[in-house]
Amino acid sequence: MDARRIVAGAARFVAGALLVVAGALKLRAPGDFATEIANYQLFPALAPYLAAVLPVVEVFVGGALVVAPRGWRRPAALASLALFTMFTVAVAAAYFRRINVDCGCFGTGGGPITALTLLRDLGLVAASIVALVTERAPSRPSA
Repeated sequence: MDARRIVAGAARFVAGALLVVAGALKLRAPGDFATEIANYQLFPALAPYLAAVLPVVEVFVGGALVVAPRGWRRPAALASLALFTMFTVAVAAAYFRRINVDCGCFGTGGGPITALTLLRDLGLVAASIVALVTERAPSRPSA
């Protein structure tokens, strides 16, 4: 097994497992998660809808990254990149606006947003990029 496949597999596993765990924890208390989302002061009216949808999407995308067949990996990596980018933007917005808010990254009970939270999110964006660029697009039959 070459180094590229090992790195790609590790990136997919880390990003995917984290999404599954985070999504599952958020599913335990959607009302509390909606409050965490509203505290970011970005789109508070959307918080209940995001709290209902995001955890399910996280579990699905994370599961696809970890266990789905090859044809699903590239779309799952792209979806994880979109999710982690969105999370990073929200965390950065709160951090730089100095809003004292708990992350909500793993449901309730998380700690406040710090520079470390932002760095972790950037690392997950990077893992998703690695997973995306190392997954080959399915080959198309010649005409």
